Amino acid sequence: MAASDVQYDALAQQYERAKHIPTGLAERATLLAALPDLTDRSVLDVACGTGFYARLYRDRGATRVVGVDSSAEMVAHARDVEEREPLGIEYHHLDATSLPVLGSFDVVTAVWLLGYAADPTAMATMVANLRANVVPGGRVVVLVPNPDVDWDVMDGYFRYGYVVHRSGADRVPQPVTVHVLGDPPFDFDSFFWPPGTYETALAEGGLTGISRHPTVIPADDQSEAFWEPLRRSPSFAVYSGTT
Repeated sequence: MAASDVQYDALAQQYERAKHIPTGLAERATLLAALPDLTDRSVLDVACGTGFYARLYRDRGATRVVGVDSSAEMVAHARDVEEREPLGIEYHHLDATSLPVLGSFDVVTAVWLLGYAADPTAMATMVANLRANVVPGGRVVVLVPNPDVDWDVMDGYFRYGYVVHRSGADRVPQPVTVHVLGDPPFDFDSFFWPPGTYETALAEGGLTGISRHPTVIPADDQSEAFWEPLRRSPSFAVYSGTT
């Protein structure tokens, strides 16, 4: 294995570990439930990271999958995985704020993207760029930090594999530090926007039929009592709209 393989594999193991902790399993179940049948469909995954969801879309029957991310390291790792285990996925190093038209896709997804917008106008621009890549009648699905989050519930989130701490004074958006537990633990920054922000951005970006999808709890051996706090106040929310 080349030195670059080791570097990118280490990056992926850290990044993708958050997809396998309990809250990551719920995130995945909720996102996938919000998608239409992907059989023989084309999908553009914006903010694709290491290609985790792009590969799932291909496994679920999508005939064309394209991933886009602003991180050169993430794209390099995704391409490395594609080279070693070819699925026919294309990856591009591009920023969502200046995303060009890469094609006409049946579905466009953006996981954890919109929360990082500089302001509501930039968020609506991101949505417009997503919409520009969707066929008429196609769907845009986004996963974002939960705008209705209950911070008291979040204090007990360690059971789901990470804890979220508000960093700095209360402001819009609310900056947080997400501390992912495990060996080794790692942190990343995120931002929680208030209720109504995402619906407004999706509408201003040109989407219609906007809806928020219910939280889906993964099928596992945990009790309902274990999942009840996450069901009451998930750290994420999934919205969709059509063109």
